[in-house]
Parts: sequence; structure tokens; C-alpha cells
Amino acid sequence: MAAVAPAPGPITRQTILETLLAFKRTSVLRTAIELRVFDALADGPRDAAYVSKAVGAPARAVRVLLTTLAAIGYVTEHGVPEHEEFALADGAGRFLVTTSPEYAGDATVVAASQAEWESMGALTEIVRAGTTLLDEDASSPHFTYWQDFNAHGTFATRPVAAALAEVLGDWAAEKRDTLRLLDLGCGHALSGLLFAQAFPQTRVVGLDWPDMLTAARENAAAMGLAERTALIAGDAFSTDLEGPYDLVVLANLLPQYTEQDGIRLLRRAREVLAPGGRVVAAGFTVGDFGPAREFGGRMLSLLLLAWTRGGEVPATEGCLRMFRAAGLTEPEVHDVPNLPTRLFVAARA
Repeated sequence: MAAVAPAPGPITRQTILETLLAFKRTSVLRTAIELRVFDALADGPRDAAYVSKAVGAPARAVRVLLTTLAAIGYVTEHGVPEHEEFALADGAGRFLVTTSPEYAGDATVVAASQAEWESMGALTEIVRAGTTLLDEDASSPHFTYWQDFNAHGTFATRPVAAALAEVLGDWAAEKRDTLRLLDLGCGHALSGLLFAQAFPQTRVVGLDWPDMLTAARENAAAMGLAERTALIAGDAFSTDLEGPYDLVVLANLLPQYTEQDGIRLLRRAREVLAPGGRVVAAGFTVGDFGPAREFGGRMLSLLLLAWTRGGEVPATEGCLRMFRAAGLTEPEVHDVPNLPTRLFVAARA
């Protein structure tokens, strides 16, 4: 999900048309990524016949796809119709060829997920109803979107985790013995794991639904942190959290629930907090940065309208209110550089 919207300007017939056509651009790019069209062009200009063999699709269909990719600027086109050759546009090799170390095509699984696609198609009915139309919504332990999200994350995942380590660096450095960290609703667990990577005395406990822990387990192993990581399969509202913990992290968790449920989660975090410990909530906020910069947070609220029965990205004041009601100190508020995301850091009141 993009963090910042395009620069605002006057509404014209053209801007209206561009917005209405945007889903087609998304479809074309998503299809090209899924077929690995950009891989087929990685070694230089190729014609549609070559690309069709590489991706395993009929030449006519591939030629139509390639000409459309040229129209939206992801490939370049040379030659005359039906005898064209196509090449990667500037930057496509860096970000859209799977062997590139900066490959970003995995973002399609989250940013253009099938679950979001279907929900946005029903948005008129959702707004009329005022809530989700799903029988099994995003609070279900079997909501499959979260598995994709955990496997791939977003462009904001690592910057937020890095900010957490920086903000709490001095505090963590004072704890020369073991620092126990609970990643509540951990998902991919990168918030806790990257903190543990920065501070070797950290032991991570991640809690999430059973179906959601695969990515956490794989990430811990890949980062060489499996021996310092324990995972609890359960529900954040009811499962025994064990403890005590020096640090409890709730990353992108509070927006999924109502304010009252958010207070319940923060109270549970407070209950397992060791003396001198900290509770941190990280994620989007709205109401502070203006509409364009808050594009990601406001779009997330729209998605939560479609997927939950009360979830919404809170304003900063809403976050502060939850911390106060949960019996925690007035949080320190830290911005994450270049993102409309904040960290709220508090102790036991």
C-alpha cells in the first residue's frame, strides 16, 4: 500500500478518467509480474513470440499485454505493429526482475491482493451497510490475507522496525542481561526479530494465531535467531501471555479493532510488563500529516471498513486515549522518517 498519494491538483475530466482507469493499470502490472514478463526481457529486447514461449502463454495474448505495458510505461516498444520488439523501461530491471536484489514485485501479493480486489468491488454495498459483509472477517484466525501479508510484508515493515530499535536504543543498552520482548500479534515477527538482531541480549516471544506463525518461524531461522525465539499459538485477547516482559510490541495491531478492544489489548500488555518495562504501539495514524501524506493510513481505514466490524486507523489523540485508559503513562510519540507512521512508547503508570 502506498504511503503517499500523488500531489493534489485541480479536478479535471482527465484526472477523473485517470482515477477510473487506475484499476486497469493495476491489472496489467499484476499480470506481468505473475507471468514473469520482466524476467523474459531481462537480457535485452525480445519480440512477443520469444516472450510467449518464456512465460508459457499464447503469442497474441502476450503481444497485447506487452503493447499495453508499453502504453503505461513499464516496457519500451520498437519496430512496427506485429514485428515489434520490447525492452525493459528504465528501472524495471532493478525492481521487477526476480533475480534483482532490489526486486519489489512481491508487493503485488499484498498491495493488489485478490482479497482487497474483491472487497473494493463491493465497496458501494459495504458503505451502505456501514460494516463488513464478510461472514468470516479479518479478526478470524483463518483470514488468509494475513498469511500473504506475513510472508511478504510491506515497504514500511523494515523502516518501522528500524525506528523501534533506534528509539529504544539507549534504554535497551542499559539492560545488559536478558531482555524479554513480546511481539503481540506478531505475524512475520520482524518487529521483534530485527530488534533482537540489533540487541543480542534480546529473547523474542511471538504470539499469533496458529496459521499465521509460519512466516515468523521462517524469518527467525533465516536470521539465525531461532534459538532466541519462542512462538505461542493463540489469541491476543485470551491466550496466556506468560511473561513478564521488558518490552511488549504491538505493530499494526490496534487499527484492526475498536478503541475499546484496543484498550483491552494494551491492558493485557501492561499486566505482563516487568518493572521498568515499555509498551510500544507502532503503525499508521491519521489527522496529523494531511490527506496526501496520510494516503496509506486512510486507505487502510477503508480496507478495515470492508474487513472488520469496527477497525479504523486512529488519530494520535485516539492512541493517547487508549494508553491512558489502559493504565499506562502518557506515551512518548516518535515519527518514523519519511512515513506517516508513529511509535507510541509508554511504561506502567
